[in-house]
Amino acid sequence: MLNKARFVLNGSTAVMLLLLAACNSNKDAPVPAESDPAVSGALGDQIVVDPNVADASGAGKTGQAELPAAKRSPEAIAAAKDEAMVQAGGTLKSAPAPQTGSTNALVESAATAAQAAQEAKAASTDCTKKAQYSTTWAAKLPKDLPVYPRGAVQEAAGTDEGGCRLRVVTFVSPVAPKDVVDYYYTRATAAGYGADYRMDGADHVLGGRKGGQSYLVYARKQKNGLTEVDLIASGE
Repeated sequence: MLNKARFVLNGSTAVMLLLLAACNSNKDAPVPAESDPAVSGALGDQIVVDPNVADASGAGKTGQAELPAAKRSPEAIAAAKDEAMVQAGGTLKSAPAPQTGSTNALVESAATAAQAAQEAKAASTDCTKKAQYSTTWAAKLPKDLPVYPRGAVQEAAGTDEGGCRLRVVTFVSPVAPKDVVDYYYTRATAAGYGADYRMDGADHVLGGRKGGQSYLVYARKQKNGLTEVDLIASGE
C-alpha cells in the first residue's frame, strides 16, 4: 500500500499543497487504494515500479527514493536517454532558459483543468479528495505525457469521478532534471501544449495547457544523485 503521508507532505509538497489550496481543500486526505496486483502488466516495459528498494514510506533510509545500482549505472542512464529520444521522434529539443517568478499560475491551471465538468466547477469540487492511490494511474497518463522512459514509479493517484480528471505520479530517474525537462518540453510542444519553464527554488518546473488539458512537471535533484519527478496531468 502506498503511504499517503509521504505523497502529500514529502516529494510532492509544492505541487499537492498548492493543488489542495486551489481546490478549496480541507485537511482531509484521500483514502489510499491498494495497488492493482496486475500493475506490472498494466504499466508495460517502459515503466518500472520498485517497491522492494524502498521502506514502508516509499523512501530509503535517507528519506530519499532509491534505485538499485544496475538501474542508475552509466549504461542505464544512456539507455533511458536513448529511449526518450526515440519516443520524442528522434530529436529532443532543449527547453529555453527557465524564467523567474511565481509558479502559482501553472498550479492553478492544473487545478482548474482537473475540474472537467461545468457543474464541478460551479460547486468548487475538490478533485484531490476524490483521488484514489494506486500505481496503475501511472499507466493512465495522457499518451503524449507518459512517465520518463525507465522511470521508477514511487506512487501515484488519480480520479475520473464527479467531473474530475486528475493524475498525479511521482517517480525517480537516474538522468538529470534538465534531461527530464527537455523530454517533456519536446513531447508537450509537439502535442500542441504550451510550455512555461521556471525555477521554484531547486525545483525545475514545466507546465502548460492545451484547451481543457493541463500538465505540470516538478523535477528536483536528490542528495543521492537521483532525480525525483512529480508529474500532474489534468482535464480533458
